Amino acid sequence: MSTTFFEKPAGQKTAFNPLGVKGIDHIEFIVDHADQWRDFFVQKYGMAGRFYADEGTGVRGRRAHVVGQGRINFIVAEPQGRGPEADFMRWHLDRHGCGVRDVAFRVKDAAHALAEAARRGAKVVRPLDEHEVFIGGTIAAYGDTVHTFIERKPHTNFAPGYQPVPGGVEDGDINFAMIDHVVANVEHMEPWVKYYADIFGFDLFMHFDINTGRSALMSKVVSSTDGWVKMPINEPSSANSQIQEFLDRYNGPGVQHIALLTPDIVTTVGEMRRMGQDFLDVPETYYDAAFDARVGDIQEDKERLKELRILVDREPDDDGYLLQLFTKCVFARPTLFFEVIQRRGGARGFGEGNFRALFEAIEREQAKRGTL
Repeated sequence: MSTTFFEKPAGQKTAFNPLGVKGIDHIEFIVDHADQWRDFFVQKYGMAGRFYADEGTGVRGRRAHVVGQGRINFIVAEPQGRGPEADFMRWHLDRHGCGVRDVAFRVKDAAHALAEAARRGAKVVRPLDEHEVFIGGTIAAYGDTVHTFIERKPHTNFAPGYQPVPGGVEDGDINFAMIDHVVANVEHMEPWVKYYADIFGFDLFMHFDINTGRSALMSKVVSSTDGWVKMPINEPSSANSQIQEFLDRYNGPGVQHIALLTPDIVTTVGEMRRMGQDFLDVPETYYDAAFDARVGDIQEDKERLKELRILVDREPDDDGYLLQLFTKCVFARPTLFFEVIQRRGGARGFGEGNFRALFEAIEREQAKRGTL
């Protein structure tokens, strides 16, 4: 496996942000049972219900919950009744199963962001619309994924027709602060790297090639210049890789996984395991003598990390380290999963040193399904 980091020369660090992107506003999932997936995130991820919408609250074609913690907001929405919205959601479920429809960005000026994105070549799929809550418009991205630009008005609810849910609390042992990164699987990586560079002004942050001997992929990470939005983009480089399996089972490109940043991965993963979340198996050999040499001195108890099967990766320049663990696929199709991640020091990578262990674990799951 090889990993290459890219840094812009010092004189070129101009904080170029043509669309005025401030971060991820929310991620929308189209699901089969909105109540079930609300409960999933509340009971296994420590999130709280924040808002609810359906035809009775003034939202046509869907039932939806907003769950979240910290700066994370997830919409889980199912079709309701008939009409263009409900019919599209049923089509999306039939084609893709449960999955991400919208990775929405908070922007300074939605009118500017949408117009500038269109000028730069993006396809507008929902024109600018102003509500009492926000101003927004939507562009197409990879596969059937879209990006909505959200300019929020102060002191308002989540969206028109979304009613606050009383009693939601975030005081458990699972602690998530924000979305660290969102990973896309596509057939061909380069056009989408160019898309985010041309449309969003995102930089190529790093790339890496991974080959376990049985499967392989290539990945490039694009990032906003301030680093608040990071989006790895994967393509398969072998016919039996997990990326190709995703593309086959999801019927096209889509979001492969979402990384959730926590300040305390040991407590968070321990509680998630207690609440029943399944994680990928990590081989016992990962924690052999080479583990100490590779990781060096860390703040965490290594025996506790071994017990919880948490992975650790030291940055190449020794400028910090990260800890991470990946869930098993959460939906019926083996597509989307989550990552729990904690960064120490100046850690800015994605656990490249752990990828072989991760990929071998994923391959074991593929072997169980008979796809490897």
